[in-house]
Amino acid sequence: MKKSIILLSIFIFSLSFLYAKRTPPPEVPSIIHNGYEYIANYSNGIFKGTGQIIIKSIKDSKIKKTVSIYSIWYNPFLEKDVQWIFIKETELIDNDTIRIYNENDEIFDLELINYKVKKIT
Repeated sequence: MKKSIILLSIFIFSLSFLYAKRTPPPEVPSIIHNGYEYIANYSNGIFKGTGQIIIKSIKDSKIKKTVSIYSIWYNPFLEKDVQWIFIKETELIDNDTIRIYNENDEIFDLELINYKVKKIT
C-alpha cells in the first residue's frame, strides 16, 4: 500500500512538469534593410508584456530604437508564461514597411519612415 502511494505521488509530481510548460519563442530571422537590422525582441518583451522590434545600425551595432508592436494584458489568475504571445514571423513587404505576425494570428505593419504601427487583423 505504501509503495503504491509513493509511486502514485511520483507519477502525479512528474505530470506537473509536463503541464503548462511554454515552448521557447520561434526563431525569427532578422531583416536587414537600408543599413539597419530589424530584430524580433524577447528579452524585454516577455516581461513588459509587449512584442517588440529592435532597430540596430549595421554600421556601428548601436540600437537606434525599440518599437512596441503590441501589448499583452495578463490575467493575474493564470501563469504568465502560458499567456506570452511571441512574434512568429516578420517580412519586408515594401521599401517602407515591415509586416509582423504573432502567435495569436494578429498582423501588424511597422512603417519604417515614422515607426508607426498599424494593426491589420
